[in-house]
Amino acid sequence: MFGTLFQKECKQILRSMVYYLYVVIFVMFLSSQLGEVVTADLERPEPGQESYGSVSSHEESAVMEKVLAGLVLETYRNSYATYPMGFYRGVTLNETELAEVTSIIEYCTGKNWEEILKSMEEHFSQSDQSAIEGAMQAQITYSVAPKDGLSYEEFCEKMEKICKMIGAGSSYTQKHLDAGVGVPMTYEQAVDEFEALCEKDRITGAIARLFCDYAGIILAILPVFLGVTRCLRDKRAKVSQVVFSHEASAVQIVGSRYLANVCMAFLPVVITIFVMQMPYQYHAKTMGIGPDVFAFLKYSVIWLLPEIMIVLAVSFFITELTENVISIFVQVFWAIGSLFSGGSLHGGFGLHLVARWNMLGGTNEFWNQRQELLLNRGYYFIGAILFLGLTFIFYEKKRREGETVYGKIFKHRR
Repeated sequence: MFGTLFQKECKQILRSMVYYLYVVIFVMFLSSQLGEVVTADLERPEPGQESYGSVSSHEESAVMEKVLAGLVLETYRNSYATYPMGFYRGVTLNETELAEVTSIIEYCTGKNWEEILKSMEEHFSQSDQSAIEGAMQAQITYSVAPKDGLSYEEFCEKMEKICKMIGAGSSYTQKHLDAGVGVPMTYEQAVDEFEALCEKDRITGAIARLFCDYAGIILAILPVFLGVTRCLRDKRAKVSQVVFSHEASAVQIVGSRYLANVCMAFLPVVITIFVMQMPYQYHAKTMGIGPDVFAFLKYSVIWLLPEIMIVLAVSFFITELTENVISIFVQVFWAIGSLFSGGSLHGGFGLHLVARWNMLGGTNEFWNQRQELLLNRGYYFIGAILFLGLTFIFYEKKRREGETVYGKIFKHRR
């Protein structure tokens, strides 16, 4: 019975225009965001290069230097970036507040504001600001040293005062400080990173993480349309009573629908990864490295499948509960909130729905955080099972008593 229902649901999805829109939007989003990864970034670093990129650091001295650098630049422009509720908001301080921030910078550096500005101008004048590469390199290498004897605890207290003036979601919250900062990578670090890229990731693993980063953004929203469409199909066709009287159990009916949607939502991901990984497998072989041919599949199953499962499970639950499209709005706000509430674009997975790793490589750093990602995805896998179980209960209740929550709030039909 379950297998028959599952096949019918898959065929229904294939006849749905919503599904093909889902596929087109998914492919277009990845094409526009991911593009083609530059294979030159996967070559062994050479001594004397102008830049080797950046690496994340949690050392207290490095955090203070980079955070002070960012604070100096934002104070110089009197424009502070904040993300309250996940959305960008530029903050401009009044003269009194700006003077207070300036005094905090002077206290933390042991220098007056004029000296700090002169040093900043000298640093940026050494780079070609008209070129993107030069501007980025100047930004990466710019730092402001704290004064001798300034403790990290005192520094954090000063940043907390700045947060109170600027508002929520700035770069000076304790959460952002704990996330670490990007510092220039040395040649030795670059070589070590390249060797880890070859030995642990075997090239394709690094590309797979970048693929999952971008795919995870759009998959936090798109599957909800499949779930809502399926849950409301019976209501639109006015065949609810026929379905309710079906001899199959609620677990079989809802379970087959849910599993069919999960499989069909994941199918474009599987097809895409097998097409995308081919040139990188070839590039790895030209470097004399045996590529991990299952890297894309493994990362997608662990990284993206639990996300699809929880999005569909929540949409099934809310739609069966309310019998309207409110689940779409809930999911959009959840996805946006998760996307912008993360303290880092690479790591710091926590319990974020959208797990980010927006960098090519970072192999050693990722493997240090791998357990956190597994716990994150395990949490959402279990959450999906729980929401699906609740959907079984509500669906069976509606079959037995003709009850709904939206429209007839826990009232028996007469």
